[in-house]
Amino acid sequence: MTFSIYLWKKRCLHITFLLLSTTSSTLWAQTVVVLADTPYSDKEKQMMQGPGGILYSLINETNPTVVMHLGDFKSGGKSCTDDLLKEHKALLAQIYPGKIIYTPGDNDWTDCDRSSLLYSFNELERLDFLIELMFKTPPLLTKNLPSIISQETQIENKLWINDRLAISTLHIVGTSNGRANIDKSKQENAIKKVDERDKNNLTWLKNIEEKAKDFDAIIIGFQADIYQQSVLESGSCDNSSLTACDAFAVYRQAFKDLAKRINKPILISHGDTGEFCFEKLDSNLWHLNAAGDFQYLDATQVIFNKESPDRPFIINGLINPDLPTIGCSN
Repeated sequence: MTFSIYLWKKRCLHITFLLLSTTSSTLWAQTVVVLADTPYSDKEKQMMQGPGGILYSLINETNPTVVMHLGDFKSGGKSCTDDLLKEHKALLAQIYPGKIIYTPGDNDWTDCDRSSLLYSFNELERLDFLIELMFKTPPLLTKNLPSIISQETQIENKLWINDRLAISTLHIVGTSNGRANIDKSKQENAIKKVDERDKNNLTWLKNIEEKAKDFDAIIIGFQADIYQQSVLESGSCDNSSLTACDAFAVYRQAFKDLAKRINKPILISHGDTGEFCFEKLDSNLWHLNAAGDFQYLDATQVIFNKESPDRPFIINGLINPDLPTIGCSN
């Protein structure tokens, strides 16, 4: 009974937030729910498990067009065993069957070689297993998303356009995008894979640009916090070193350039760090650090209102509708 009252109160707050912060046209706008950096704990698993988990209930009550998961769907402190990855895929799949777009995070493969783990793995072997599990093994997370397309050379990169809103993912992870802390793979092989992912990601952005006539705005999601202050202050990457570096400068520039060229709203959304915040970076370019990572046990609701060019994206937490913070400072 206590949980039911709690859930009812949260639903009332959620509805009140929408009524106070949006126009009537926005209430009929398209909604996307974003998950990131979850589940790490048994509590989070319970929140996501249907039919009674609070996040499961709120997501399905919201009835979004799609749910995005921006990677790190397991704790970095837990071994990346086959069984654990399969268990977490099954948990994710039942939240919103066939309408989930997932992109890998560093916890899901690059960090699987940590010596502190009970069982550590070659990270590139775990990447191969993850791709096979999440993108090639039924049930497919995107099976109920008509016309979704995948990049031939990097199947985890997706693009789905629905009612003039484009949803896309890029494979960009923490640990300097896989350039740092390479413990069990051959360094030259791991760096080669990074270079290939960068090339494929930038090619995918060009593909998105070519399809710009088909959408009015786009949400681009991935795992790494490419705007984190410590990243901005780090040096450029050197393939001879395995230390942390700014592996993301090319992406920050690419997003700014894309926003200018297509002249349409772009929302860059990621997980990776604890802050839950939202800000405008430049003309036609917004930035969302989505809820998750222990600090905010929540899901992020993104409302796209194509009738509002000055405020095309309205962001709030499903459990905590007074969040996120406006402006990011991590």
